[in-house]
Formats: sequence, C-alpha cells, structure tokens
Amino acid sequence: MKRFSYIITVFLFFTIILAGFLYFDLTGMVKLAVSGDVQAISEVISGAGATAILISILFNTVISVLGVIPSVFLTGANILVFGFYGGFLVSWAGEVVGAVISFMLFRGGARSVLKIRPDHMKVIRAISLMPGKKQIYFLSVLRLAPFFPSGVINLFGALTTVPLINFLLATALGKFPALLLESAFSYNMLTISKNYINLGISVLVAVLLYFIIKKEFSRLKNIS
Repeated sequence: MKRFSYIITVFLFFTIILAGFLYFDLTGMVKLAVSGDVQAISEVISGAGATAILISILFNTVISVLGVIPSVFLTGANILVFGFYGGFLVSWAGEVVGAVISFMLFRGGARSVLKIRPDHMKVIRAISLMPGKKQIYFLSVLRLAPFFPSGVINLFGALTTVPLINFLLATALGKFPALLLESAFSYNMLTISKNYINLGISVLVAVLLYFIIKKEFSRLKNIS
C-alpha cells in the first residue's frame, strides 16, 4: 500500500512537471521562484486565466521540491491576483499539495538514495516514536514558523517514520495560521502607506511565534 501511494505520488509529480514544461515554461517558473519577483510572478499567474490557481499550485510545488526558497513571495503574488482572502486560500492549498508531493519524494530519496536512517538524529527519532497525536502536534508547531522554507520541514518530516496522513494533517493545521500571518504581512507590505501599523503587528506576532517554536523544539530535544 505504501509503495502504491508512493508510485501514485511520483506519477502525479512528474505529470505536473510535464504539464509545466509543455504549457507553463517550467524553467522560467523556477527562475522566477528563485528571483522572488512578486510582480513578475503575479503577472504569470494572472496571465494564465482559468488555470491561474493551477499555475499557483505548480509554483508552490516547485518551491517545495527545491526546498530552500521561502514561499512568502508567492503568497504576495497570490494576494495581488486573488485578493487577500482568495490569495490566502490558494496559497494554503498550494502549500499542502506541494508539501505532500515533496514529502513522498524526499522520503523515497532519503531512504533509497541517501541511505539516511531516521534514528541517526535524536529529534527525528523522538518524533518517530511518538503517538500519532503528538506527532501531529509537534509537526504542526514546526509548520507555524512563518517565512521559513517549507522544503526544509518537508525533508525533516520525510526522515521520520510519521505516516503520510499525520504529515498531511500537521501541514494543513500548522500552515493555516502561518500562511494567514504571511498573507497579512504581504498585504501590509503591498499597502504599506496605509497599513504600516498592521505591518508592525505582523512582525511582532512573527517574533512571538519564533520564541514559541524555539521553546517547543527545545522541549522536543529534551524528550529525545
């Protein structure tokens, strides 16, 4: 069953990539994602017409697989195209889809190519041995980190033995408030002349989240 789900995920990933090459200039999308040019990304998404949401999700998948690029630029582009609430929901859906695909690809790569065993790292081993609810809780806490590259956490999750469903739930739960904050930050940046106070509040909330996550991560190390 696990092998079947992995094959399906790989098939979907390469189908998306093939569609990208055939219809969406995937190479150009990678360059745009790396550049962080919010205006240029928004123009590509808005120019896709009826497939705009698909283009945004494809962007998110590329960013997730690359692993080290923050998605805040894409969030800003989505807000420009879809508005605040629409941009937030599209970004959230794209993050979840991209994370699941990356998780399956990284898990296969980490175990079959890199030969990395989960128990080589204390924290990863601790999460692997936790009950399902605690796995979801701690991965959700890590997902709360705004402006942090999702691919790093996707790789972290893939190195554990956390089931895909737990990873999916943790991503959906943790990314919801994190992306809401990212969306607020991006919106306030785009309208900074009117919302500079809200921008300051967004930054303060992000700092507070940082200390909460740091504290929970330290607690996780102690558990291990």
